[in-house]
Amino acid sequence: MGYTHAEAEKFIEYIAPIMLSEAHKRGYNIVSTSIAQAVVEGAAGTSTLAKVHHNHFGMKAQKGYKGEYVRMRTKEEYQKGQLVTIYANFRKYPNDESGIQGYYDFLQYKRYANLKYAKDYKQFAEYIRADGWATSFTYRDNLIEKVERYNLTRFDNTNIEYFPRYTDTTVSIVIALESIGVDSSFLYREKIYAANYSDKYKGSEKQNLAMLAKLSKGQLIKP
Repeated sequence: MGYTHAEAEKFIEYIAPIMLSEAHKRGYNIVSTSIAQAVVEGAAGTSTLAKVHHNHFGMKAQKGYKGEYVRMRTKEEYQKGQLVTIYANFRKYPNDESGIQGYYDFLQYKRYANLKYAKDYKQFAEYIRADGWATSFTYRDNLIEKVERYNLTRFDNTNIEYFPRYTDTTVSIVIALESIGVDSSFLYREKIYAANYSDKYKGSEKQNLAMLAKLSKGQLIKP
């Protein structure tokens, strides 16, 4: 699958704003490597899977998936240097927006949980290859090369600050925040929640415990 540098640049300028919007809703700060995935997996929007079926990331229809899919031929590298042609079911979507939403839905599988905490594009690439996204032995290096070639780090938000890790024991986010010298008022908790999650903060027990869990890991982002 071939595409020109100009085609890739045009594709990136088109898809990046859509991906940025969805990534930030979901709490992902590194978007460059995901855009690189779209360039690699969907041949910068020129592959049939990307152009016709709006799956820019090569996502397969795994067991339990209930959406639409298409059966297509693909190559896998189960042993280094040996490509095997197989047929597999791939997810398909009605438009690019839903395909990108589907990508971030796909990342919610437990094995990809570490991606939210990648510190830069290289670590994201290392994680997603190790997590099993692709069988290609050069997948990590290929993603990194695309990020650097197209200057995709301009889409990353790496100036993220986290609250100090809470190391004591409590089930109250209010107590935990106060113990580290942070405003625990509802209004400020609302701001904290908005910086970490996409749904509206209502002060529910579930939401508070979610923030507490992040705070206990040192992963709660400052607003």
